[in-house]
Amino acid sequence: MSRRELTGWVFDVIPDTTGMTVWFRTDGGETVPLSAPFHPSFVLAGKNLRETNLRTASARWKCSLTREEGTEFFSGKTIPAWTFTVASPALLGPTVRKAEKAFGPEALFNADIAPEQQFACATGLYPLARAAVDCDGNGMIHSSRILDSPWDVDAPRPSLSTALLRVEGTGHPAHRRVRPLEFVADGITHSLEWDDGREFLRGLLRLLQETDPDLLVTEYGDDWLLPRLLALAGRLRVPLPLGRPRHTTTDDPIRRAKERSYMSYGRVIFRAAPHTLSGRWHVDARNSFLFGETGLPGLIELARLSGIPLQRVARTSPGTAISAMQVATALRRGILVPYKKREPEEFKSGIDLVVADKGGLTYIPRPGLHENVGELDFASMYPSLMDRYNISPETIHCACCRPGLPVPEIGTHTCERRRGLVPDTIAPILAKRRLLKERQKAAPDPEARDLFKKRQTALKWLLVVCFGFLGYRNARFGRIEAHEATTAWGREKLLAAKEIAEREGFAFLHGLTDAIWVKRDGASGEEYQRLADRITEETGMPIALEGVYNWIAFLPSKRNPAVAVPNRFAGAFSTGEIKVRGIALRRSDTPPFVAALQRDLLKRMAKAERLSDLLAMLPELREVLEDAVSELRAGHVPVEELAIARRLSKAPDEYVANTAAAAVTRELCGRGVPLRPGSKIRYLLADGKGRAMGFLDGDETPDFARYEAMLQEAGEEFLGQLEGIVREET
Repeated sequence: MSRRELTGWVFDVIPDTTGMTVWFRTDGGETVPLSAPFHPSFVLAGKNLRETNLRTASARWKCSLTREEGTEFFSGKTIPAWTFTVASPALLGPTVRKAEKAFGPEALFNADIAPEQQFACATGLYPLARAAVDCDGNGMIHSSRILDSPWDVDAPRPSLSTALLRVEGTGHPAHRRVRPLEFVADGITHSLEWDDGREFLRGLLRLLQETDPDLLVTEYGDDWLLPRLLALAGRLRVPLPLGRPRHTTTDDPIRRAKERSYMSYGRVIFRAAPHTLSGRWHVDARNSFLFGETGLPGLIELARLSGIPLQRVARTSPGTAISAMQVATALRRGILVPYKKREPEEFKSGIDLVVADKGGLTYIPRPGLHENVGELDFASMYPSLMDRYNISPETIHCACCRPGLPVPEIGTHTCERRRGLVPDTIAPILAKRRLLKERQKAAPDPEARDLFKKRQTALKWLLVVCFGFLGYRNARFGRIEAHEATTAWGREKLLAAKEIAEREGFAFLHGLTDAIWVKRDGASGEEYQRLADRITEETGMPIALEGVYNWIAFLPSKRNPAVAVPNRFAGAFSTGEIKVRGIALRRSDTPPFVAALQRDLLKRMAKAERLSDLLAMLPELREVLEDAVSELRAGHVPVEELAIARRLSKAPDEYVANTAAAAVTRELCGRGVPLRPGSKIRYLLADGKGRAMGFLDGDETPDFARYEAMLQEAGEEFLGQLEGIVREET
């Protein structure tokens, strides 16, 4: 049989009945399906396992069995390990469940690693890897060579095309009358009417085949659009191959997983059932946090680093990606990956908890306006500390080092002999992000700068969550003591930065976890930079000058105007860039029109170079607020711009209070709209008796009085501060 070598990129990896289907993007721009035989595996390990029982089980489960050794994660000791290799990826999950029942979860290792990731680790064919593959005429891969590394900053990427599929208008399409479907490709928008079902579906397929996009972006595709299209196609018996068929005689399957609701950082999140395609990526922009934050360049970056195929990484959290990278590090080092977390928290007295469980250091600034203020931020503080001080679950309070490397304040230490798995994973991420940020600053044009920004932002999210995973109770490589050690070092570095700044003659205004705000009358940007250099030199931790504010307002608490809220401020850098935290435009439940008012006020205020300029703007800013109120009263604001967003914290039938959100939830459910814990709803405050409407049919009248109150409150967040200064001066 003839052989051929293809050079290009791994576009996607999908488990099949005999191994893996590798969709390969050739240098010529063709996306072709290839096959690779692959048998995933899991491990049973421990001194108490009897080999005769293991061999009997492997024969019963039709697995091949290999006796090896592995390294136990926490102790670092070598223990006997038996690798069970299953016949196909589909058998991995059922066989693992049998093994758990037969031998217990404590004996299972490497047992819940997805076949795609096992394949990437075993062959090097990770998503978006550049490779040369040798295959036969049937597309079976016989050998491969990897031509790049996921850590390459300038690795070549394939040219990719994108199309957008959405329902006309804004908001969830199930919450209003159905509007035409829009297909956008190559800058051209095609509108499709739902009325003639068969012709509608044929028109959609015709557009898809003509444009042949590599990435199909949808809005509410997982939640509403694709289920509706598939139901219509099934009812009319019209084939709907949205992906690229592997064989011309068969339709490609759309793979669907389960929807789920889960808790993350105190919020209930809902993830609609993923709908993934073969040979073509589908990303639901409304079901992907990472796509919204980083776009396609960020997803590619995370897929390459984590080994998770792009369609799946788009629908996961950054925590899933960093966990996959930790697993890959463990496999490279021969460490057995625990099936389920089994390391309990050490006993602590009440005094110990008070000392250790403090979290990040937070100062409470005095509310008010300041000018010529410098903000200095430690670069990726917590991940950098974890790397520098070797903080990892297995290195905390190790038995091999006494005293080891002492952790400030909390009376524990980290290992000086064994490099931790967590810092070993994040060190290259830190290094690559530094390089990407340097390239971003040096890029010659806005398009290149944006590309580097999206890539380094993707890595930023990995670094953000890697710290949280240290203390996450379900993280397989988590341990609360490592989390406490990191925050202890963080408090030490922030205090040191404060003391150095004050020693150099700067007034300390505010400190928040990894950043400080300081000022000195007449200080130049160069003097602030010299302070940053001094802090870096003395603490051993890189701190960057975020910028010098022309003015910054630390905003007061709504309950107590004499006390500021640490993470609630607004300011304008000398470059004209605005930075805000904790105000209305940053909150997801603020109507777009109200957020736009604050954005307009801040844009005007950013032109002020001194507080005196800002005070002189007060009449102009008041006029902007009054114009917004007049526009609202005149009925010139579209109802979509007044929608209030909410996330359901529980199931719809669990709401008992008669709040606006509860009433809207009942209304939507009554119209057949499926809602789950974590689902987002949008509603309009309608005229008359505090009514709220979730289903918009075009006949709504907003409650102008309540929206005017929102506008006034949003304006007062800034204007009240300015008027307070005027009152003090007069």
